[in-house]
Amino acid sequence: MELRPDCAPCLLRRVLFQARLAGTGKEFEALSAASGTFAEGFRPGRNSAEVATDVHRSAYAAMGVRDPYIGLKIRSDEIAERYLGLAEAEVVSSDDPLRAALAVAALGNIMDFGSGIAIDDPNEFKDLFEKLMSQGICTDEEALAAIKDAGSVLYIFDNCGESQMDKALIRLLRRMGKKVTGVVSGEPILNDVTMEDAKRSGLDKELDSILTTGVFAVGVDMRRAPKDLKDAINSADLILSKGMANYESLSSEELGKPVVYVLRTKCAPVAESIGADSEKNVVRLFRQ
Repeated sequence: MELRPDCAPCLLRRVLFQARLAGTGKEFEALSAASGTFAEGFRPGRNSAEVATDVHRSAYAAMGVRDPYIGLKIRSDEIAERYLGLAEAEVVSSDDPLRAALAVAALGNIMDFGSGIAIDDPNEFKDLFEKLMSQGICTDEEALAAIKDAGSVLYIFDNCGESQMDKALIRLLRRMGKKVTGVVSGEPILNDVTMEDAKRSGLDKELDSILTTGVFAVGVDMRRAPKDLKDAINSADLILSKGMANYESLSSEELGKPVVYVLRTKCAPVAESIGADSEKNVVRLFRQ
């Protein structure tokens, strides 16, 4: 997805949020570094996730902290896990289990902190679960059919907390006889799931196998993706991509495979790009 002017305040709000979260007293340094990097990269045609990666790399270096979100990630997983039983019950009791599981996975995308477009504390999730679940999903039958037809799925994760809701969908996919390979972030960035987070939360045990993006990146940077990830993309029948950042990074790539994006449209640029209203649980199929 191309960078939009709306991305500027969103990025800088998140930098300030994570600088305060780090607690090193380097808010000015982080914002100064991030602002300079953003100014250098702010031009039409740039990929929004690529610019965000550069901005956060500068901010992290200025803060001197490897994973400022670690405490928030742990708390997010703990809180979201309390709702996994309820989420699974929704799936099992539904007349359309796949649609229900996708709704659970999409609403989990609200656990995205510091941008001012989602929530800023995991405890807010408990007041939103039932409301967001009742919205269902905005999808088309082609996306559902593509998932049903796939024998193997490459599942690209997004945020901690959200990944607990992903378990309900993954369990359903595997009950449907599908092989599911997970992909997590190669290094800590924002509240995205890393291999360490996946092992801590038991996410790795839900999958047939698990890989990483290999690098520090918002979403998936295909230019720097490791060989095992590229091989997994080539061998999968379907890519299921969670969250806005993965959509931003992958929607302009030619992956040679059908991609189903599952996310909540938390900002106007992503909503407009994917073709949906804002504040909706969205499932969209893109054939590449």
